Amino acid sequence: MASALDADLDVCVANANADFSSVPDELVEAIFIKLPCAELWRGALERVCKRWARLMQESTLAKRKRDARWAAYEDGVIKPRVFSGHTKTIWALAIGLNNGKVYSGSADKTIRVWSCEGGALLQTLHGHTAEVNALAVGPDEKLYSGSMDHTIRVWSGDDGTHLQTLLGHTQGVRVLAVGVNDGRLYSGSMDCTVRVWSRRDGTLVQTLVGHGYTVVALAIGLNGKLYSGSWDYTIRVWSSVDGTHLQTIEHSIGAFPLVVGSSGKLFSGGEDGCVRVCSPDDGALVQKFENRPCSTVFVLAVGSNGRV
Repeated sequence: MASALDADLDVCVANANADFSSVPDELVEAIFIKLPCAELWRGALERVCKRWARLMQESTLAKRKRDARWAAYEDGVIKPRVFSGHTKTIWALAIGLNNGKVYSGSADKTIRVWSCEGGALLQTLHGHTAEVNALAVGPDEKLYSGSMDHTIRVWSGDDGTHLQTLLGHTQGVRVLAVGVNDGRLYSGSMDCTVRVWSRRDGTLVQTLVGHGYTVVALAIGLNGKLYSGSWDYTIRVWSSVDGTHLQTIEHSIGAFPLVVGSSGKLFSGGEDGCVRVCSPDDGALVQKFENRPCSTVFVLAVGSNGRV
């Protein structure tokens, strides 16, 4: 049975664009565990990712792999890679989708490009005149960086060439988000605005006004909505189609990280150490995770298995 499965797997690996609709669930699991994302991105991923996400929630195969890797870290068999080179605080990280690169932005005004595999420093990108607070990678591998110098810079993911500088914010840029399907880039700033840019030519499409303080978090929903979190104790909900303000969710504390889960629910962290979960339909609070003793939640990640 194992050899037959391996043979079928090898056939599917050789043809990542095959129609996976007739492939058994256990083989879909094996394909996704074995294949690099770059192979699947050429068409097959779009057809099977929802199915795979469902399978991974209860997959014993994936769970064994996750548990084994975690145990290896705990036992010291796998050593964490250390990326050394910045001379001041690192404020932002981003990972290339398919190019095997890790990007870091720092208060030393530089962006460093690292090899994800070996951790080697590949390149240092200069140009910003103040600390780099935000990084985002587009589906075309372009790198976007936001800085306290009020600008957003666009870089080539291939060789790090500086392609463009986006001007418009009047204060420091704190957060960036890439709209994968709408060809847009979203930025939040200390000037209390969210700006919408065309990723094709860098033009400013729209300025979303309404927050009363720094915009520190952005998240793109699965339902055509854009979420922005601010130190004004609110999360604002906008239409990602035309920028219409749809709703204001009172947060009682500053909303730092925002993440949209695979179910469409909105997860937010804040200064009270709690993680709040809101409904994607009406913004109502549906769950709250308490973290005691109280400590600010600065970073959130939500897995396909629902773990936070």
